[in-house]
Amino acid sequence: MKTYLEEHSDATRVFPWLTDASSSIRCLCVVGEMLLFPEDIVQFKQISSEMFRNELRQKHELSTYRFYIVACVGNGFQSKRIFDYYKMWRLLEREEMLDGFTSRMKVPVQVGEEPYYVGIAEFGLEQLSTAIEMISGSSSRYTIICANHDRPLHCQELLTHVLDIGLTENGSLPVVEMVPTLTAQGYAVCTWGSSSEEQELQCFHTAAFL
Repeated sequence: MKTYLEEHSDATRVFPWLTDASSSIRCLCVVGEMLLFPEDIVQFKQISSEMFRNELRQKHELSTYRFYIVACVGNGFQSKRIFDYYKMWRLLEREEMLDGFTSRMKVPVQVGEEPYYVGIAEFGLEQLSTAIEMISGSSSRYTIICANHDRPLHCQELLTHVLDIGLTENGSLPVVEMVPTLTAQGYAVCTWGSSSEEQELQCFHTAAFL
């Protein structure tokens, strides 16, 4: 297994889905290559969390950063009544250990005939590995948002931005739109990329963030 950092000063040259976005968007990538076995991938997820944290520490005091996870869930039940009972965070707690994820918010949304919940929660550095595990498991359901300034009502503001954009036609988070929208406002958006033998944590941002 080989791990390293990549920094791209113009993410639009590297990621085709950002072609129409501003060239001011940068990307910090924590890359793992030659991940040939499942245990390599598990190990890399932990390593990527540590490398990302260390990179942030070199830019600012870690106490200046705030972290949020944006999530969407669809109705995996036969009954909408059961789905509305579990709503969102209660449902996610059946899949993930979410101790330390606070300020939880959720809003019901509709995509065509299908019901969804979209929500957001704040978490600390202690939960960064858990959050990375979540986005690496399903990049269409989860996205990490980072801020390096303390502003009241971050959760509500970020959730409003996501709801304004809306989910994709298949009920996924609109990452293609979230990245240019939120980076322009000083946030960083973290996603997960993977191929047959490579995985990477991708942090999109502008110079204002790092």
